[in-house]
Amino acid sequence: MDIDGFLRDPLSRRRFFHMSGVSVGAGSAVFLAACGNGSKTPVATGPDESDQADVEILNGALDLELLAVAAYKEAAGLLKGDNLQVGKTFLAQEQEHADGLSAAIKDAGGTPNRPKSSYDFPELRSQTGALRFAVDLENTAIAAYIDALPKFSQSDLRATAAAIVTAEAEHLAVLLDALGMDPVPAAFVTGRAT
Repeated sequence: MDIDGFLRDPLSRRRFFHMSGVSVGAGSAVFLAACGNGSKTPVATGPDESDQADVEILNGALDLELLAVAAYKEAAGLLKGDNLQVGKTFLAQEQEHADGLSAAIKDAGGTPNRPKSSYDFPELRSQTGALRFAVDLENTAIAAYIDALPKFSQSDLRATAAAIVTAEAEHLAVLLDALGMDPVPAAFVTGRAT
């Protein structure tokens, strides 16, 4: 897989999110809840249906967090000084995100996805390359969480996703600054490539 091309191509990201459940999700549960059975009593969609939709969305987000954990581990060997400290901090935070998502999946009765045995990252040859790759990963995560937020059936899951996307936006600003770029290039953070 050409990760660099994937991260820069919004259509590829959209396909990935769709395949991983980030774009699917709670839409079907909401549709079923809106349907009636012809009587005055609405059809109930028990918690199992909405929980399953949430689990699919959460596992898609978990896959991205596990990818980010692996990427920050991979990049650590190229980072120096303050950037190495930042990379270590971001690695720890991405792992906390993954742990929190795994717990939420278990709470919803699901099974969290496991990390892949390996990821096909592009060859990173310099600190600048590692930082740019991290920028692309953070943008991808931001776009995924923004897409997923309204699809969660539970307000606590929306709050968790909002907290994570905020952290990802903070990461993005720090990474852009490390690259000598404007850390706050726009009024709205959307996850689009810079």
